Amino acid sequence: MRKQLVLILLMACPFIGLQATHFPALTTHSVKCLAHDATNIYVLRPDGLEIVNKTTGKKTVYSKESGHFEQLGLNAIALRPDTIWVGSNYGMLTSISDGHANTTEHICNHGSYASYELMSPIGINGIVFDSKGNVVIGGDNCISVIYPSGEEMSLSFPDLHYGNEIWQMVIDPNDDIWISSTGANAGNGLIKYHVGGEIQVISDPNSQNPPFHSSKVKGMTIDNDGHLWIGSNHKDSIDVGKTEYRAKLLRYDGNEFTSYDIGPYVEVPISMMCDNHGCIWYLPTAPADYTLGISEYSKGPLCCFDHGVITRYEWDVETGYCYCVDVDGDSVYIGTDNGVLVFSDGSFHWLCDTEAGVSEPTVNKSMSSQTFDLQGRRLNTEPKHGVYIQNGKKVMR
Repeated sequence: MRKQLVLILLMACPFIGLQATHFPALTTHSVKCLAHDATNIYVLRPDGLEIVNKTTGKKTVYSKESGHFEQLGLNAIALRPDTIWVGSNYGMLTSISDGHANTTEHICNHGSYASYELMSPIGINGIVFDSKGNVVIGGDNCISVIYPSGEEMSLSFPDLHYGNEIWQMVIDPNDDIWISSTGANAGNGLIKYHVGGEIQVISDPNSQNPPFHSSKVKGMTIDNDGHLWIGSNHKDSIDVGKTEYRAKLLRYDGNEFTSYDIGPYVEVPISMMCDNHGCIWYLPTAPADYTLGISEYSKGPLCCFDHGVITRYEWDVETGYCYCVDVDGDSVYIGTDNGVLVFSDGSFHWLCDTEAGVSEPTVNKSMSSQTFDLQGRRLNTEPKHGVYIQNGKKVMR
């Protein structure tokens, strides 16, 4: 998702990547985006796209070497019937149909931002489609609408919010496009757009009456009822006389936001997905590593939010940083620096053992019965009398 995450591929040293401030060093196994349909799992890495058939395990790989992509740094993927869409850091939008690729470059005119680059490629971090066939792509401080006719229109974010980078884009059943962004001062937070309308900053901290005071919004998903869920870091009162920034899950039902406290302020979900039962699966942000200058991504655990109860599932394999989560039936896929980690039937395993550079990864055969308080915080000592959460259920001690 990040422009700084540009992979340097060296023929003689395939695991060397570029270390950029604020972001982890990528390898050839780092999985930036995941998607699926009834037949395949789509694994997007900075250097190419791998398609894994669910039934046979057969892999199809599209890369720059195969002539399918013109640039590295692939950040966004979207699926349409018979067509795969992939976006790169450099404004390159590629559609792949019947194995053939078609690439177009997309430039944004930032207009009044003459002190910056007036015309620059859109660092594509999100791709969505509305019901009218319009394609909306988004990256650094702007979005671009591509109409079915081929006409294109770019829109920059409001002046006071210049410097934002889109983290994620989702679209709800009303064709409203929701955008989470970071980067400008404390961050825009949540932005809304409908093709043909204007860009609206929903959680603007400078407005007089925002629906919530957010300093950061990251992961988003649409649930089975068409409601928007977002991961946020904002100020809230959790005890009488005590107000602090906390990590939240917010649900928007079209009229109002309902807030659920999920932990310390740092643990804003970076990626989330709703399953068939209405549970929200997410990856919390890891504490920053100031020695390496790395922040914003996750190191687990995999979390499940079910009607106010948080269950955390931890793995005992080395994954590096984690970037995305996807849910397909009863399986949860996690995109990591070492490949795709799959959680199903109560245990973890790699999507492809050898893909992560290990032949026999150690996996959790059964989940430990860890105990959490009602805020979802794991207890390191034996709990005293009270109500706690264990195995996703409330228990009395």
